[in-house]
Amino acid sequence: MQNLSDWALSDWVIVGSAALVVGVTASFAGGAGGASGALLGSSTGVVLGAAISSKRQGDKEIRLRELEDEVRRLEPQVAQQNKLQKITAEIANLTPRVTELRRIHTELATVEGQFAQKQAELQHLEHRLTDLNQKNQELERRVAAINQQNPDLSNREKLQTQIEQFRLDKSSLEGQITSLNSQVASLEDKQRSLKNIETEFSTKQTQLELLNQQIAERKTTSQELEHKAAELELLRATYDGIFSQKQSYEERINQLRPEIDSLEAEKQRILHAIQESQEEYHKIEQFRQRLSELKFQIIDKESHVRQLERDIQNLNGIKAGLEENNATLKLERDQLNDEIKRLRGELENLENSSRVALQALRERLWLRLAESKWTVVNAQQSEQIFLDNFIQYINAQGLNFPERVIHAFHTSLKVQDISALVILAGISGTGKSELPQKYANYIGAQLLTLAVQPRWDSPQDLQGFYNYVEKKFKPTDLMRGLYQYNHDSAMQDRMVIVLLDEMNLARVEYYFSDFLSKLEARRSHPTYLEIDVGSLPLQDNERRLRIPNEFLFVGTMNEDETTQTLSDKVLDRANVLTFGKPQNLQLRQQSNNHATSARPSGYLAYSDFRAWVKTPDPHSQVVEKVKSYLDQANQVMEKMGHPFAHRVYQAITQYVVNYPGVDNTNSAAFKFAIADQFGQKLLPKLRGVMIDEFADELEQLKNIIVEINDQPLIIAFEKARAGRYGQFQWQGLVYQNEAV
Repeated sequence: MQNLSDWALSDWVIVGSAALVVGVTASFAGGAGGASGALLGSSTGVVLGAAISSKRQGDKEIRLRELEDEVRRLEPQVAQQNKLQKITAEIANLTPRVTELRRIHTELATVEGQFAQKQAELQHLEHRLTDLNQKNQELERRVAAINQQNPDLSNREKLQTQIEQFRLDKSSLEGQITSLNSQVASLEDKQRSLKNIETEFSTKQTQLELLNQQIAERKTTSQELEHKAAELELLRATYDGIFSQKQSYEERINQLRPEIDSLEAEKQRILHAIQESQEEYHKIEQFRQRLSELKFQIIDKESHVRQLERDIQNLNGIKAGLEENNATLKLERDQLNDEIKRLRGELENLENSSRVALQALRERLWLRLAESKWTVVNAQQSEQIFLDNFIQYINAQGLNFPERVIHAFHTSLKVQDISALVILAGISGTGKSELPQKYANYIGAQLLTLAVQPRWDSPQDLQGFYNYVEKKFKPTDLMRGLYQYNHDSAMQDRMVIVLLDEMNLARVEYYFSDFLSKLEARRSHPTYLEIDVGSLPLQDNERRLRIPNEFLFVGTMNEDETTQTLSDKVLDRANVLTFGKPQNLQLRQQSNNHATSARPSGYLAYSDFRAWVKTPDPHSQVVEKVKSYLDQANQVMEKMGHPFAHRVYQAITQYVVNYPGVDNTNSAAFKFAIADQFGQKLLPKLRGVMIDEFADELEQLKNIIVEINDQPLIIAFEKARAGRYGQFQWQGLVYQNEAV
């Protein structure tokens, strides 16, 4: 209450003082006119303060009336609060009854347990009574039977005694059952009464919850009423204090009126004195303002002069630094020019040395390149036509190869992504070297022939080497071909056949094993050969040569005492075709008297050649049949210590699927293809196996071969099993002239 009254008084005083200050300020500013302004400000402050006080008084009366209306509005809620107190008293009276209901509920649970126990006992007794009745009936039947047979009286008496005992037990049990039935009926009555009590308890409990909810709501309303009543009392007290303070302030104003009048007279005197000295004061102020402006101008000029002096010093320092830096840059420029001249000389020397070092690689290798490509429309039809025409072509050249040899050689070239080498083995003079030569000539491919020497024992013999004395790289035709193929755009999409003649004169694993691994890797990613030129710096495109997929590799082997055997690593990655002795010896002139056939113009592009390659379908009949044969063979070969893995399975499947004319498992082409792979990849693994030790396994393998039903394969297998020294000596699969 005191704070509110102080606030009202302070507002009045502040407003009046503000008005007085405005008036005094106006008097200082306006001279005589300002005096009237000061008087106006003083009277305005008094009137404005009185108006504010009157407004505050009216606001308090309005607020008081609003509070009285609020009290009248809250009176029904107070009555409701009284009613709530009565309900609370009723709840207190119901609390013992609720406790009693809870106790009865607990007893009801106990009685239900006892009732369930008695029911179990009753069922047990009923079962016993049933058993006794059955036993009694059985005894009576036995007594009747005994009476008919004139039994011993002693046994009869014993039986009679047992019957009497059973009757007594039955009577006792029937009495117990009667007693239990009465107890059960009594318990059922109690149970029904307890259920009624429980229902009543549930109803009362629901009512109790509703009452508790109402109590909570009433408590909330009661608290609000008490809060508003407290506010009302506070406002009443505040209003009384404000009213009393208003009276004291009015008395104080009346007391201050004489003092205000004397202050007003003093103010008029001061205004008059100020008006007299006003003109002189204005002149002094003008001089003072001009002096201040001049001082500021002097300070600005002095600051500008000092800044100019600092700028001059900085510029002199920068000038000296630039002169020094310029001299240093000139020196560095001269040094760099000397270094550039030296590096240019070294670069020219290096270019000349690298050009000289690789000059042999650039010697022209490709001659008479065909200009136009063959036109391939239908891949399947064009392949068969190609093979027929090629057979006619080589026959016209005086060569007579079995069709199976041609098909096997062509298929082996098609699957070089997984079987990276074709090996043509056999006795000398059977045309092993001429077949790849005629094939390359017919398709317009370039032929690179490498004559293997017995001294070859490292990859350098196959690829070439760097002569550190002459500082020149000495390449083979293979490296020249790879280098020029990588740097000659005219060779793109052209096929190159590399022929390793007499490749087993030296140990194949020594000079060809690493290169063979790189050939096999071509199927998954680009593969490169590094040119070894020592420390001579070369660019990557000069040092690293990609092995193109267009390069197809063929090797020939003579089967005589000069040859070396092939390891399983080479056999797994190659297809070996065996050339046997001719059935009929004849002159070349005899074979081409009536044959006329010319090779087609142009060349077969590698992309068209790859169009003949098929991808195996795991769910096709052909692939499933191949897997069946190989699973059987692998089980037998595992017993012999020579199993094979995924690589061989994938290579054989790829070969069979791509063999010309293989459309189903009933065709002769399928029989030839699977027989080829048994002879090329599986049976060579058994070289040196002791025949007597693995007689049963060889017999099982023979059954698989007989099921294939290829006569050349059966003959070759029997010949190998009849080898000398009791060992399995595989000598290759020799083809006969059979039409496909």
